[in-house]
Amino acid sequence: MLRKFLFLSFIEGAAVMAAELCGAKLLSPVFGSSLYVWASVLGITLAALALGYFYGGAISADSKDSSKKLFNILIVAALFLLIMPVISRYLVPRISYISFLPAVILSTFALLFFPIFFLGATSPLFILLQTTHTNSSGKVSGTVYAVSTAGGILATFLCGFWLIPSIGLNYTLLIFGALLFTVTLFVFKVLKKGQLLLFIAFVYLNLQFELKREKTLLTSDGVLGRLEVKDVVSNGQSVRLLKINEIIQTEMDLKTHLSVSGYVTLLDSLIDRAASPKEALVLGLGGGLTANLLLQKNYKVTGVEFDERIIEASLKHFYLAKKVETVCSDARYYLNTCNKKFDLVLVDIFKAEEQPSHVITMESLERLKTNLNKEAVIYINWHGYTNNELGKGTSVLYNTLVRSGFEVILTSLSKEQDHRNIIFAASLNKDNLSAIHSGYVLNEPLPATSLVNTDDLPVLEKYNALANKAWRNNYLRYYQNN
Repeated sequence: MLRKFLFLSFIEGAAVMAAELCGAKLLSPVFGSSLYVWASVLGITLAALALGYFYGGAISADSKDSSKKLFNILIVAALFLLIMPVISRYLVPRISYISFLPAVILSTFALLFFPIFFLGATSPLFILLQTTHTNSSGKVSGTVYAVSTAGGILATFLCGFWLIPSIGLNYTLLIFGALLFTVTLFVFKVLKKGQLLLFIAFVYLNLQFELKREKTLLTSDGVLGRLEVKDVVSNGQSVRLLKINEIIQTEMDLKTHLSVSGYVTLLDSLIDRAASPKEALVLGLGGGLTANLLLQKNYKVTGVEFDERIIEASLKHFYLAKKVETVCSDARYYLNTCNKKFDLVLVDIFKAEEQPSHVITMESLERLKTNLNKEAVIYINWHGYTNNELGKGTSVLYNTLVRSGFEVILTSLSKEQDHRNIIFAASLNKDNLSAIHSGYVLNEPLPATSLVNTDDLPVLEKYNALANKAWRNNYLRYYQNN
């Protein structure tokens, strides 16, 4: 077997995974990273690979000019990798105006199908060019797919743990597209003027996106998606925003350094100032304004945040108090290893519109109970839906808390389900919730279900999916019209 073709197959496999991972992240600023998005990404990827394999096998039937066919397909695949940021910037936002699910599928197709289709079409040609005898076809096929898969494994770790968090999506795709293009030229020793001009043009477009990126205080692609910090003027008020995947996580008045969010206003009303210093745990730090609020109410605050970028942004751009102890960790992992006792726990783990359900299973809540003092209260930030299918996730969370031994009250400032937050207030002792003003208590009936969220049967994501979809859809429509 020819080593140069095996090396090229390795690069092809790496490019497939880079396209899939970056494609999913390019979709997230518009559609989030919910189950719908990942199902679409995986489905389109598998469809593109299957059709690519079939197409590659079909053109391999005629062995004439096989090298030329492989060369052209690899060059086209490299160019499609380079154009992915262009599609995500100009085409995907326009597709988002149609209904949510068709928009997700169509955007995924536009972004991912063609690069992965052409990359998949190369495998049968790699096998054909390296098969000299019929009895060696099995060995050649196995070697080509093993080498390609190894390239995909390496790219998965490189993209997920280093490239995307360090240099962003555009540069990551630029690296893999340029690598595939240049290695192909090197292996085949062919250089066509038209293909070179297209390559230079697409590289130039990628670089322009980086150089002409919308002016923001911070823009970063990473583990949770695209993070942005920007200043805007809203109703004559200067406000600083922290956004993940285009969804606002924190809104701060630049004059007062206080939150302008209705959710934080409600939280402020629910929590009294402690007569003596108490311990508070914040799971999901965001911009840190809730942690600062708890400090003002005489709490010693530990803030747990999964994304190091958010901790840095809260300190640099949102004036997180130095007294707050910050921990970069998954919330569930922190609970499993923490031995401290708390008087107040705030669970605010929204990732854009999604809630990581593994943090609020019955098993997780049982572990959390060991970290609670006798008078402790848990507050959980939640979306605003309580009716019909959209409210099923709210019912599941309520049942999970009750079955775990908690007394539960739902609170909100509004009756408008599409544009509100609900805060669950829960405690092991009902008397600890007696101070909640009746004007904040939500007495809306919840959909009937006996389901609870457990580690073995984590149903919360499934039953929250429609609510998450509706929330993002309403959010996008609001900002598209304003």
